[in-house]
Amino acid sequence: MKKYFILFSLIFLVLSANKSFSQCGDALLEICHGKLENARFIKSWPIQLPARARGETLPQVSFKLPLTSGNTYKIFACDASEYPGKVIVSIRNQNDDLVVTSYVVEQNRHIPVIMFPVSMSGIYTFSFYFQDGKEGCAVGVVSVAD
Repeated sequence: MKKYFILFSLIFLVLSANKSFSQCGDALLEICHGKLENARFIKSWPIQLPARARGETLPQVSFKLPLTSGNTYKIFACDASEYPGKVIVSIRNQNDDLVVTSYVVEQNRHIPVIMFPVSMSGIYTFSFYFQDGKEGCAVGVVSVAD
């Protein structure tokens, strides 16, 4: 019985140590906030989504945020390197029209930073999902460019 207890304890310690060095969480939040440069921080969201199951819709999460006309917003996301998913940010206006995205499908290219000049104040929807429905962890950041 003692051998099983020791074995279980060792397995638990190994798994716990692996999680503590993971980037997903506060460590990733700090890394991502460090990329603000001279922009003024507005909001950030942690995003962690499972892989898309066969036959299911693409997992995504959405948040609403009021944006003011005349401001240029700097929007970006940071991926956790230990997950296979590459985050994509899509922004829709009040009419649910797609106004900007961080992924150019035709070129299979991710845009690392979106500079979004807002011409009409309103509540915008920020949607986050991972390319090809892969499992992922990221932090999305919105700031005002100075």
